[in-house]
Amino acid sequence: MILLRALILLWAAKSANAGPPTQAFVQLPTVRLHYLDWQGDGEPLVLFPGGCQTAYVFGDLAPLLIEKFRVFALTPRGCGQSGAAADGYGIDSHVDDLIRFLDTLGIKRAVFAGHSSGGGIVVRMANRYPQRVSRIVTFDIVYSGVPEQFEDRMEQAIASKIGSQGPPSLESLRANFQAWELGVWSSALERDLHEGTERKEDGSLRYRPRRPEWQAAFVADMKAGSYFESSIRQPALFFVARDLDLNRVRQFPAKQRRVLLPIAKAIGAARRKQVEAFRQNGAHVKVIWLRNASHYLFVDHAQAVAREIMRFVPPSHTLDRRAN
Repeated sequence: MILLRALILLWAAKSANAGPPTQAFVQLPTVRLHYLDWQGDGEPLVLFPGGCQTAYVFGDLAPLLIEKFRVFALTPRGCGQSGAAADGYGIDSHVDDLIRFLDTLGIKRAVFAGHSSGGGIVVRMANRYPQRVSRIVTFDIVYSGVPEQFEDRMEQAIASKIGSQGPPSLESLRANFQAWELGVWSSALERDLHEGTERKEDGSLRYRPRRPEWQAAFVADMKAGSYFESSIRQPALFFVARDLDLNRVRQFPAKQRRVLLPIAKAIGAARRKQVEAFRQNGAHVKVIWLRNASHYLFVDHAQAVAREIMRFVPPSHTLDRRAN
């Protein structure tokens, strides 16, 4: 036990001393993508964010993984510093970007980890290109069964709570995020906020993407169920925030809770049903429910998540480790 604690402290100390990532770009056939490289030892691990967030969102987790992985994070096409794409923004374009990213860097196979809708993308990629994916990890993967009215009513309740008025600002965007995510914030989320916003001509802020076709493609793929594949052949590790929407609702006064709680309970039931569908694949799928975790559980539970990922890939796992 003493030796184990010593090893954990040594690992944490090395991770804390990790330098900043190298920022780079990769030119693919139809788009130029921005990525971060934390270096590290071992098998390549590619982190992919949810929605239109950027590679910087993984700044809390990535340094904790470099003792065992060569860690990359990719910013999706049309988001952050990644370029616009003439061939669209559908889910399969993101899948192909991940594969072409491997090709360009000379990587044969990798572990892929995706957050939220990024989790849906890596599951779909693993089914389309199984020979390129050794294992997958998802962080609170996007799931079906969330009524649009819940998000609308949550936004109304949050606006009432934080008193947001006037055009969006960094302060109001940050406060809105923290209301959704149980108060969580970090330097990585701050950097992602700056990367993912821009000032309009009137001086107010807006989130990227600037292109409405990005959002249109995302909504169309969600409605088509393309983000909700549950068949998995590779070893897979799913991190899920337990009772997330119930915890979100508890911050509001009783009157608002009475409206939101029934919807949150229904969403929780839908989430458990979908997680069970993942479990049905077999013993190669492991699900870890994290209590009191936000949707960004790789931020507020970064140490625990990193430990589980390190355990998930055994030391003898020696698939292609090279990355040019």
